[in-house]
Amino acid sequence: MGNPEEDVVNFLEKLIEKNKGNFKKQGDFVVRPGIAYDRFDLTAVQGSYDMSLQGLVHHFLYEKGHYKKLLPADEFKKCEATVKKHPESIYGPETDEGFSRSKILRNEGLQDTLDEIHNAALMAVGRKLKSLKFEIPDEFKEIMDQYQ
Repeated sequence: MGNPEEDVVNFLEKLIEKNKGNFKKQGDFVVRPGIAYDRFDLTAVQGSYDMSLQGLVHHFLYEKGHYKKLLPADEFKKCEATVKKHPESIYGPETDEGFSRSKILRNEGLQDTLDEIHNAALMAVGRKLKSLKFEIPDEFKEIMDQYQ
């Protein structure tokens, strides 16, 4: 298990390469990667996390042990509860006002790290699909433009 961001990007690039024929036949970017509930749309980046790119990244981080490595034990417990009780959601560290200042800062730092991983995943998917000459949805392009 290496760098979580690199692992996610490599996983997604290989997944796209493996499924590019299906994308042409299906007319969408739905994959069945064998993770969690096994159905995700790689270009679903707005609205619900259910079956979205963010959902896939979240479940990948959990199933490959990256959350366990990245998160303190108390946050990992919350993450694991989210995975098991609300698989259609994604984990995010809380920054409750009742927390100590140090815990809030720690959790904000954790969220920044997770945001970087999710952003890298989105950019990797967009670049890979474009390199294969696929037309990506406008809302996906708009979000990509925010991070360039």
